[in-house]
Amino acid sequence: MKDINNLLQQKSNLLLKISSLPLNLFPYLVFSLIIKQNTAISVLPFALFYAFRRTTLFLFKGGENEDNVIGWFGSLAALFGYFLGIFGIFLPALYCISASLAGIGAACFPSVQKQIAIESDYHPSKNDLFAYFGAILILLAIVVFVEPHLPTISFIAMLIYTLIAILGFKYSPFRAHSREIVLQWQNVWLTLGLLLAILLIREGWNSGKDIFSIFGIIVSAVVVISYLIKLALSQKHGKLSRKMQYRLTIAGLCQDFTTIFSAVYISVLFGAKNYYWLFVIILIASFIKRPLLKTLREYLPFDDFTIQSWGIVLGLVITLFRPTYFAGIFLIRIFYSLQNTDTLDLIRDHVDTNIYMINYRFRTAGGFLTQLILWGGLLLFNGPHIFEQIFNYHINKSVMNSSQPLFLTHLILVLFIISFTIYTLKLNKGNKNE
Repeated sequence: MKDINNLLQQKSNLLLKISSLPLNLFPYLVFSLIIKQNTAISVLPFALFYAFRRTTLFLFKGGENEDNVIGWFGSLAALFGYFLGIFGIFLPALYCISASLAGIGAACFPSVQKQIAIESDYHPSKNDLFAYFGAILILLAIVVFVEPHLPTISFIAMLIYTLIAILGFKYSPFRAHSREIVLQWQNVWLTLGLLLAILLIREGWNSGKDIFSIFGIIVSAVVVISYLIKLALSQKHGKLSRKMQYRLTIAGLCQDFTTIFSAVYISVLFGAKNYYWLFVIILIASFIKRPLLKTLREYLPFDDFTIQSWGIVLGLVITLFRPTYFAGIFLIRIFYSLQNTDTLDLIRDHVDTNIYMINYRFRTAGGFLTQLILWGGLLLFNGPHIFEQIFNYHINKSVMNSSQPLFLTHLILVLFIISFTIYTLKLNKGNKNE
């Protein structure tokens, strides 16, 4: 038994790394695949997962001494969530509970896992990387190819990967053991407000009734504006310069563009069955991003941040053309991920809390903006029935002949994120004290 414990301690970082991406991103795929019929119950799980993933960490203050409780809270929530999801085929309402708990896990656990990786100074070996990518590819294959024939298999697979996460967390020598937790009660309204906004928008998407979509976008706008004002006035981030705050926000803008907007875009123009390519792209991008940056350094006379910023811009531009859409997402994913990681390295010694909590807040701010432009643009340029159309394309696994209904929203999103990225680049090249 002692030998087993020692082995688990030695491999704890690998177990945490293997499980982090599945708990963080794979639920997007799992809960999108259960949308197979035109009923609110089939749309609701995806909406609930997103809402809880985006808001749960706001309930906590975010000190490193809270990581132990947050890690257990997230991993156990995911465990129960995927267990209940196994039985959703018999009682569809269980999918909603499953998605909510999975969203809690996706918010809490990856943040703590990344903090442990920093504290342990973990650098995966070639064998670890081989095991990591093998494990992710196996899970992707199970979800994409087996799920249509046996829906419960996705939840069983996610349950197994959650158990891997729990083992890695339990036996990590770098896990904090404090039981302290500080709830941010003033943020409860934010959680409830975003949840309400998302449910209203999704109901508008499902029913095609503009009144739900309009109210949802209004609530979303109030939440976004209130949150951005709160973030701007907060003294907690006083040591974090404005240029660093904007760099973290870029990641949120890009993240929701590559996931939420892509869910709409791919469903409408390529067919929902092709959504899994997004996860293939994420996996490949995570494998080659550092070697690619190293190669670019040798040929380009620019610093890393400049290369990353213009890489994001290039990726955004080429998403405007349907044949190169996936290539654009690939570039965006590579360069915003690199930029975010480098930014966290820069601020680590300047803040007194878990840097991934701070990252979560600013990425969420960026994600809020992307969501507001996305849903507002669809409603403004295409009318309320665009939600019904998109949903029908998704459930029928069909594709739209023309990209015109999405083009204006897509263009505005691209122009906004490009402008924000270039402004942030200029800010970082300007006054060092900003």
